[in-house]
Amino acid sequence: MKNKLAIKKNIKNFNKYFFQTFKTGKYLLIKYIGTAILMSVIAVLSNLLQVEELTYLNAVLAVDYFSSMISFGIYTGTNILANQNFSSKTYVRKFTGIGFKLAVFLNLLFVAILIIFPKFIMTSLTGFFPNDYTFYYLMCGYAFLSGIKGYVSDILKALQIFKQQFISDILTLIITIAGFAGLYFYGGGIYTLNNIAIVYIIANLIGLLLGLYYLSHNKIIKINLFAKTPIKLSRKQWSIIVINFAIEFVWEIGYFATSVLLLRLSDAMLNTYSYLETVLDLFNGFLFAYINITCIQIARNLGRSNFKKAFQHAKYSIYGTLIIWLIYFLASMALIYPIALGANDEYFKIMFTVVPCYTIIHLLRFLTWNFSSYMLSLGGKNKILLALEIFSSITLVGLCFVAKYIPDNIPLSYFIITIPDIISLVACVIIFLRKKWMANINDDPNLLKNKIKCFIFDFDDTLYYGVNWGFWAKLKLDFLNNHFSHLSEEERKNILKKYKCYRKPSKIDLCQILNDIEGSCQAWLDYRDSLEMTEAEKKGKAIKPSDLKKFAKHGKCYIVSNARMKDIKAFSEYYKIDLSLFEEVIINDFAVNNTSKKKYYWKIMIENKLLPNQIMVIGNNYNYDIKPAKDLKMNYYKCKDGFTYEKVVG
Repeated sequence: MKNKLAIKKNIKNFNKYFFQTFKTGKYLLIKYIGTAILMSVIAVLSNLLQVEELTYLNAVLAVDYFSSMISFGIYTGTNILANQNFSSKTYVRKFTGIGFKLAVFLNLLFVAILIIFPKFIMTSLTGFFPNDYTFYYLMCGYAFLSGIKGYVSDILKALQIFKQQFISDILTLIITIAGFAGLYFYGGGIYTLNNIAIVYIIANLIGLLLGLYYLSHNKIIKINLFAKTPIKLSRKQWSIIVINFAIEFVWEIGYFATSVLLLRLSDAMLNTYSYLETVLDLFNGFLFAYINITCIQIARNLGRSNFKKAFQHAKYSIYGTLIIWLIYFLASMALIYPIALGANDEYFKIMFTVVPCYTIIHLLRFLTWNFSSYMLSLGGKNKILLALEIFSSITLVGLCFVAKYIPDNIPLSYFIITIPDIISLVACVIIFLRKKWMANINDDPNLLKNKIKCFIFDFDDTLYYGVNWGFWAKLKLDFLNNHFSHLSEEERKNILKKYKCYRKPSKIDLCQILNDIEGSCQAWLDYRDSLEMTEAEKKGKAIKPSDLKKFAKHGKCYIVSNARMKDIKAFSEYYKIDLSLFEEVIINDFAVNNTSKKKYYWKIMIENKLLPNQIMVIGNNYNYDIKPAKDLKMNYYKCKDGFTYEKVVG
C-alpha cells in the first residue's frame, strides 16, 4: 500500500514539474510542431517532381545535411564550455564566437570539397549520374547557409530566446513553401531544380540574417558573432568540442550511408524513405520537445542527491515516449495514404509496405536516442555514445558495399538497416538499468546547481517564518501604548506632529513612528519575551545557520526586503541570522508597487555581470518576490514554512 502511495506521489510531482518546465519552453514546442508541419508541406510539394529529379534532390540533400551536423556538433561543445563558465557574459560571448568561427571555417572547407569533387561525390559515393551539375553547385551554397543558420538558431535556443528562434525558423520554412508554390503555379505545374535551389538559398539567407539580428539586439546579452575572438582554449576545452563534433559527424556518416544504401537498392526506396523522414515527423516535434524540455531537464535538476527520483522520472519519459509513439503510429497510418496519393501516385502502392516498416524503425531509433540522451546529458558518457555511433556508421557503410547482394524485399531491407540500432538499443538499455549512467551527474554543467551563481532572499517569512502576525500586531500596539504612557499629552502631540500625523493615530501610524525610534524594535522584541505566552504565540523559526552557510559558499547572497533596516537587524539578531554572509541588504523604498523589486534584481544582475538563469530568487510572496524574478527570466523558489539548501538547489 505504501509503495502505491509513493508511486502516486512521484507521478503527481512529475506532472507538476512537467507542466512547470513545459511552460518555459512553449515557443520551443510550437517551433518543433510548426517546423514538422511546414516540412511536411515541403515534402509534398517536392514529391510533385519527376522521379529522376526527386532522386537527384534527395541525394543532394543527404550530402548537404553534413553541414547541419558540423554546426550542431560544434555548437554542442561550445555551449557546454559556456555553461561551465557562466560567471560572466564575456564567457558566453567568447565561446559562442569561437563556435561560430569554427562552424564557418569547417563548413567552408566541407563545401570546398563538394565543389572540387562533384563527380566523385555524386557518382562514386551515391551512384547517381546527373546530367547537369548546376543544381549541385547551387545546393552547395544552400548547404553553407543552412549550416550557419542552424548554428545561430541553436545559440538562440541555448540563451532561451525561444520566441525569436521560432520566428526565424518558421519564417524560413514559410518562404520556402511560398517559393515552391510560386514555381509550381508560375511554371504550369513544372518545377526547375535550379529554381528550387535558389528558393532554398533565399529562404535560409533571410532566416540567418534575422537570427543574427535577434542575437545582436537581445536585451539580456547582445552577441556579435563577427567580433574578434582570440581562440585560446585549453586541451580539455578542445577535447569537449572535438568529442561532441565527432559524435554528430559520425552520426551523419551513418545517415548518409543509409541514404546511399537505399539509393543503390532502388530510387523508390530512397524517395519513399526521404519522404517519410519528413512527413512522418509531424509528431516527432512534440516527442522531442517532451524529452528535451521536460523529462531530461527534470531529472537533471533533481540531481545526484535525489538519484531514485531522477531514475524514476527517466523511466516516466520512456513510458511517455511509448504512449506518444502509439498516437504517432495511428495518426501516420490514418494520414499518410491520402498525403502520399495526392503527392505522387507512383509511390502509393509501395507506401502500404513502407509505412509500417519505417515507423517500427523510427520507434527503435527514438528509444535508442532516448536512452542515449540520458547517458549523454545526465551522465556525461560521451565516449560510450561516440563508440556506439562509430559502430553504427561502420556497419551502414559496410552494407553499402554489399547492396547488390541484398534481395529486392522492402521488409528485409529495412530490417538490415535497423540492425545497428537494435544492437545500440540493447547496449543502452543494459547501461541504463545498471544505474551507473548518473555517476558524473554532479559535474554536469547543465545542472541547475552548477549554473546558479547568486541567491536573492526576501527577509520576512523567508529567512525566518511561522510568525503569528495577528498576535504580534496586538503585542506591538500594547507595547506602543506602554512606550508612550509615561509621556504627557503635550509631548505625545509633539511626537505625532513631528511625524506629520495630525489625526488620531492608527496602528500603522504608531508602528511607523516606533520603527523610526532608535532601538525600539529590539526593545519590543525584548518586551515580547518578557511576557508569558503560549507555544502557538511563541511560534517562529529561522533558516538553519548551516544551510545559510551552504548558500553563501555556493554563490553570492543578497537580501532584498520591503522591511526597514532596523526591523531586519532586530529580527536577524533575535533569530541568529548572520547578516555578514550577505553581500548587501537592500531595502525596497517602493514597496507599494508589486513589481518594485524588479529594479533591484536587475541591478544585482548587471553589477555582477550575470545572466538571468544564474540567479535564484527565494521568497514567500508571489507578487512581491516571485513575479519580478519570473518577468526577468530568473530562477525562483516560492517557500512556505522554511526551506533547505538541498530543496532549493537540488
